[in-house]
Amino acid sequence: MRYLTSALVSEGSSDDQFLPRLLGRALTELCNTEFEDAVDVADVQPIRDRSGPSSVADVIRLVDQHRASFSMIFFHRDQGTNADRVATEWIQPIREMWGSRAEQLVALVPVRETEAWLLADGDALRSALGVPNWSDASMGLPAQPAQVERLPDPKRVLSDVMQRVSRSRTDHFTQLGEIVSLDRLRAVPAYRRWWIETREALVRLNYRRA
Repeated sequence: MRYLTSALVSEGSSDDQFLPRLLGRALTELCNTEFEDAVDVADVQPIRDRSGPSSVADVIRLVDQHRASFSMIFFHRDQGTNADRVATEWIQPIREMWGSRAEQLVALVPVRETEAWLLADGDALRSALGVPNWSDASMGLPAQPAQVERLPDPKRVLSDVMQRVSRSRTDHFTQLGEIVSLDRLRAVPAYRRWWIETREALVRLNYRRA
């Protein structure tokens, strides 16, 4: 039995509510379906020292402060409206500064925002919000999960839906991370890229492919 530890350096505190639970479930599924090793997947741990995004230097410092605590570090930035910005301003500089660190760095870049992934599963939203009769169309969700990446402002779509039930967004993020369908997320290109890059990182950690 192998023990997999991982950490998340996310863009914002709300991402720390949703992403660790989602990533923990996805890691478990990835290990169970694509690798021979029996793996005990530890909870994904958010690490941060400020409320907003960390600089490139801050990310490296955070990792160094937790050296040898994690096998994998997930670095999250939303793509926004510029598809090249995250790569040139964040991912490439961090990889260049990573050096010989043993931890595997995996980029996590939703298009356009993390909220798009929350909009990929209407059933999860209905369950979390307690609105079983609301249709996907009435919530502003696209017909197919992959189409969430075409929404110009997924944060606004999700905010509008949540305001209709007047509940804490934080509570919803936590619950949605636990129940959003991984099957539906597999149709979202950015999630598939994360899956492939994480699988490659596990191979570099000498996990045996099935």
